[in-house]
Amino acid sequence: MNAADTAKVSELEIQKKTSAAYRRLVVASAFGTMIEWYDFFAYALIAPLVFDTLFFPKADPLVSMIAVYATFAIGFVARPIGGVVFGHFSDRVGRKSVLMITLLLMGVASTLIGMIPSYATIGISAPIILVLLRIVQGLALGGESVGAVVLILENAPTKRRGFFASFCNAAGPVGIICSSGLSMLLMWLYDKAGFQAWAWRIPFLLSFVLVLIGAYMRSHIDESFLFTDALKQQKIQRLPIAMAFKNWKKSMLFGFLVNLVHSSYNYLSTIFLMAYAIKKLSMSQAGVTSGFTIGNVVELITVLLIAHFSDRIGRKPFLIVGVICASIYLPILVHAMLLKNVLYFIIALSVSIGFVHSLMFAPEAAFTAEQFPTEVRVSGASVAKQLGVVLGGGVAPLVATSLMGHSTSFVSVFWYFWAMALFALVGVLLAKESSKRVL
Repeated sequence: MNAADTAKVSELEIQKKTSAAYRRLVVASAFGTMIEWYDFFAYALIAPLVFDTLFFPKADPLVSMIAVYATFAIGFVARPIGGVVFGHFSDRVGRKSVLMITLLLMGVASTLIGMIPSYATIGISAPIILVLLRIVQGLALGGESVGAVVLILENAPTKRRGFFASFCNAAGPVGIICSSGLSMLLMWLYDKAGFQAWAWRIPFLLSFVLVLIGAYMRSHIDESFLFTDALKQQKIQRLPIAMAFKNWKKSMLFGFLVNLVHSSYNYLSTIFLMAYAIKKLSMSQAGVTSGFTIGNVVELITVLLIAHFSDRIGRKPFLIVGVICASIYLPILVHAMLLKNVLYFIIALSVSIGFVHSLMFAPEAAFTAEQFPTEVRVSGASVAKQLGVVLGGGVAPLVATSLMGHSTSFVSVFWYFWAMALFALVGVLLAKESSKRVL
C-alpha cells in the first residue's frame, strides 16, 4: 500500500471517529485544558492584586510588583521544560496517559497555592513555596497545552481539523471566564481587606474539585488514532525532540513566532494593562475584571468561528491580519485605559480580547501542530509553542513594567511589541499553508 492509499485509509478511519466517542474525546480534552487555564489565570488575576503585600511586603512597591511578575514569568519559564519532558513521553508512550499526569500536577499545585501561609506567618519560606508551585504549574501547562490539541487533531477529519483543534484554545477563555468571574464575584462580596486576607484563596482551593472531574472524563477517552498507527508501523522515535530539532527547524521557528506574537499581545493587553489600571489609575477592580471576563466570553465564540473559516480559507490569512490588527490596536487600547473611564476600558478590552487576539489565537492550535509529523508532533510543537509563550507572554508584563519604570509613557512598550510583531509577520509569510496538509 502506497503513501496515498495509507492516507486515504487513515482518513476513513478518522471519519468514523467523528461520532459519540470522538465528541467525548473533544469535550474531555477541552475540559482538562479549561481547568489548566482556570488554574493558571487564577494566579495571573489575583497575584498582581494581592501577592505583592502578602508574599513580598519588605520591598519597595515597584520592586514588589516586579517580584510578582517575576513569579508569574517563572511559571512560563518552566513551560518549555514541561513541553520537552511531557512531549517526549507523549511521542513515545501515548498522548492520553501523559495528559492525565499534567492535569493532576496542575490541580495539586494550584490547590497548594491556596494553602500557602503569608510572609508574615512563615517568613521567606512563603515566596519560596510560591515559586516552586509556580514551576510545577508551568511544567504541567507545558505538557498540556499542545498534548490536548494533538489528541483532538490526530483524530479529526482533515477538512475540520482547525475547528476541532480550536476547542482547546476556546477552552482557555472558558477557564479564564470561570477564574475571572469567580474573582470578580469575590471582589464584589468582600471588601479589599477581606479579599486580601483570605477570600483570594477560594479560586485555588476549588481547583481540587475540578481536577477530579477532569481526570474522570479523561480516563474514558481513546488514544490518538495516528499515534496508534505510528506505533504499529514502528515509527516511534527514541528521542523525538532531537529528531524535531534535526529535521524540522523551520517548523519550530514558525510555530515559535506565531506563539510569540499572540501571547505577548494577550498578556500586555490584559495582565499588564489591567494591573496598571487598578494600581496606578485607581480604576475599579471589579469593573476592569468584568471587561476581561466579557472579552473572553466573546473570544470563546470568535475562536470557534474563525477556526471554522480557517479550514476553508487557510490559517495564514487570519494570522497575518491578526498581527497587523494587534500592532494597530495596542496604542488604541492604552489610550482608552488612560481616559480612566471604566466603561470605555471595558469596551476596548472586550474588543482586544474577543476580536483582535482571536484572529491570531484561533488558527494557532492547528497551525503549530500541523507543522510536524506524528512521530515528533507533540515534542516539536510543544517546544515551539512554549518558547514562544515564554519569550512573548510570560515575560511581557515583567519587561513592560521594567521598561516603563516610574515613567507614564508607553512608547517603549509599543516598540517592544512592534519588534516581535514584525518578526512574526515575516515568519508567517514564509511558512507554507498547513490547513490542507495530510498528517
